[in-house]
Amino acid sequence: MSKFAPCIRSGWCCQQAPCPFGEATSVDNNACKFLGGVEAGQHYCMKYDEIKNKIGADISPAFGAGCGSNLNPIRIKLLNK
Repeated sequence: MSKFAPCIRSGWCCQQAPCPFGEATSVDNNACKFLGGVEAGQHYCMKYDEIKNKIGADISPAFGAGCGSNLNPIRIKLLNK
């Protein structure tokens, strides 16, 4: 069993700030511009294939680790559907 909460593709982490491999959408929007997917539950990293084997990618971004933060209202909403 994983020690992390399962990933449910909420997109919350990437909406807060880009990882070291990403970029902010604009100076007014800190969400990563490489966050793909139309809605919560469908989000994904558009740069995943490019960065998954790079040095440091095993730690950040934490692909598949799942954001189990109680501060993630999107995750809570998706789990309570």
